[in-house]
Amino acid sequence: MNVADFGDRYRERIWETHIAEDFERDVVAGFAAARKAIPSKYLYDALGSALFEAIVLLPEYELPRRESALLERYVGEIVERAQGRLRLLELGSGSSQKTRTLIEAAIERYGAVEYTALDISLDAVRNAAVQLLDHYPNVTVRALVGDYFQVLGEVAPQPATLALFLGSNLGNYPGERGVEFLRAVRGALAPADMLLLGVDLRKDRALMERAYNDAIGVTAAFSKNVLARVNRDLGAKIDIGNFKHSSVFDERTGSVESYLVAIRAASYSLGGARKAVQFAVGERIHIESSHKFTHDELQRLADACGFVERGFFTDEESAFALVLLERGENATKKS
Repeated sequence: MNVADFGDRYRERIWETHIAEDFERDVVAGFAAARKAIPSKYLYDALGSALFEAIVLLPEYELPRRESALLERYVGEIVERAQGRLRLLELGSGSSQKTRTLIEAAIERYGAVEYTALDISLDAVRNAAVQLLDHYPNVTVRALVGDYFQVLGEVAPQPATLALFLGSNLGNYPGERGVEFLRAVRGALAPADMLLLGVDLRKDRALMERAYNDAIGVTAAFSKNVLARVNRDLGAKIDIGNFKHSSVFDERTGSVESYLVAIRAASYSLGGARKAVQFAVGERIHIESSHKFTHDELQRLADACGFVERGFFTDEESAFALVLLERGENATKKS
């Protein structure tokens, strides 16, 4: 079974991307920087995505289970507050598994739902669409395939929308990048449309770091896989065994910062005529920021981006939250 079997219940639009060229440019520039870095979006090739699916099952990584429990507990209130909203717009939809709770509640409340999935992976969107369309006769699916900023900048607002950005993915956009992202989302929404965020909250340092340093090393494999991608896609000759995974909470940034750390000094070819990259003992490659929010911080961010908080739902330990925002009428404030 494929999406073509569902006729006009499925539509898709694909934006042109230049992933190979962007990857080469960003890796070369990141290795040439004073503080070496690889953008976190490159962690999610086919193997990286599969490893992340394993990470969400780890006992140390509680975020998905806390988010699912909150959705189950508050889904009725969330759907009720988003009165008359029959379109769900999910950013970074992936497999769409966690969205089913909202889809089912919306069908029960409104009878039918249009589910719009925005993701960089065409295969992921199509596979998820087949499952949703087969399981829910009252659902139509629209797929938007491309980079977030690329797609959001071109999608016209469609009233009666509840947008979703779950999994604490907002934490991968710290500081001004988060402001830029939420303003792009606001631009794709009509006044009074809603945005539901799933966010990891600031808590005990040991608990935050434990989530990114699991005992059996799945997160380490996920991190190191980006070097395997560099070797494969660029023809580089990096010794992956010379790097160890490290994730630490940085009080200054408010984020868990993840790195690959060189064990020994080394020089590696990046393939072709590219300049070799040098590593000193202990030198780090930054691969991901996972910001941990406070409620006050989220309120300031929402205000700066033209949203008004309409609901803040958290668990008993105040470890994770769902935040329901409404797109305001007024222009965004300059930060």
